[in-house]
Amino acid sequence: MARTTNIFAFVISMMRRRGLKETMLKNAEILFGYPLYWLSFLFPRDRNSWVVGSENGFVGNAKFFLLDSRTLASGKHICWICASKDEVAKVRRVYPRAYWRWSPKGLFHSLRAGVYVFTHHLPDINFWTSGGAQAVNLWHGVGIKNIEFRTSVGNAGRIYREKNLLARIYLPHLFRRPDLMLSTSPMMTRHFAGCFRIPEQACVEDMYPRCCPFFWSARKLKDFIYACEDASVVELYEKMQHYERVYLYMPTWREDRSDFIKSSGIDFARLNRVLERKRALFLLKLHPATCLKVDLEACPNIAVVDKDVDIYSLLPATDVLVTDYSSIYYDYVLMKEKRILLFPFDYSDYVAQDRDLAFDFDTYTPGPRVHTFEELLDYVEDESRFVADDRREWVIGQFWGRTAENPDRNALIDRIDSLP
Repeated sequence: MARTTNIFAFVISMMRRRGLKETMLKNAEILFGYPLYWLSFLFPRDRNSWVVGSENGFVGNAKFFLLDSRTLASGKHICWICASKDEVAKVRRVYPRAYWRWSPKGLFHSLRAGVYVFTHHLPDINFWTSGGAQAVNLWHGVGIKNIEFRTSVGNAGRIYREKNLLARIYLPHLFRRPDLMLSTSPMMTRHFAGCFRIPEQACVEDMYPRCCPFFWSARKLKDFIYACEDASVVELYEKMQHYERVYLYMPTWREDRSDFIKSSGIDFARLNRVLERKRALFLLKLHPATCLKVDLEACPNIAVVDKDVDIYSLLPATDVLVTDYSSIYYDYVLMKEKRILLFPFDYSDYVAQDRDLAFDFDTYTPGPRVHTFEELLDYVEDESRFVADDRREWVIGQFWGRTAENPDRNALIDRIDSLP
């Protein structure tokens, strides 16, 4: 009875999140997907043919991996597999071999490829065509949260329960372990191995591709933005040059997709007045699933960054990161000249309802922190009153290890090449 109740609750929660139409489409995908998946094991795989993709579009580790000079010089036949038809034209502007996953060429290259490289799970490319291919998970953040099989709260915790049979039917990709996992340090290797239930030997420690721009010269960064990013990123980059200080607020997402910005107490009108006096810009970059209900028309010094914008090439042009439990903290900390402010205003609710933490928040996320909007405003008005924490190097050592000392090494490509 308990198992039936759990399964029923899971179905209802899924339908509420997706809507009835999307749920019906998901059912159709399941119906036709499983036969394709088993057939995909029969296709001969070419280990020199790779497909790369990301569920969020042409962004993140997958994008920077594809465009990395070492990847381009690897001699492999590499295709970017797009989640939508609209994405194809965007990618082809900078990389010609881009195909929609359900197009004839998209299916052909996905069924032929010996290696799948992605940042979340196999549906970043196409789970149903992945039978027999090697799965390389770049993931999308190091940090202190329990993820995957180690989650015990929130929707993720319900999905990964051992007896949630319906989740295994509807979301089979979540239960297929990667053959190779990108890690960044010994501590993260142990963490990822436990979260994904894979041996530590399946992890390769290397720099996240999306963090490589942090180590580029200003000239190289600018050239990349103008050559490889879309017009919205170029426009934002040019706008940022007109301000003396650029703040970036990137909170992590909440699973209930609520408007948590409202509960944070931020008064954008008051914040804007302070920013105007300082000739500063405050960028608000939210997770694509986050709900935001605020009118910022009267706040010219505050800008909402479009959810589809890949912020990583712009991070070196910012000065201060404001965040909470997001893994962006551990990326941003690599830029040692930058400041970080923590704003964990809903800590108790977050760890109880969204994600349990694998590591102590205060120990592994050092730095100045504020818990109310008034304290946040004090920081923007005068950062010098907030003393930077001297444990930054220790944090880099824990989460990045030797990869931070040599971000240009080639461990990832070599390990993919050595897959059986």
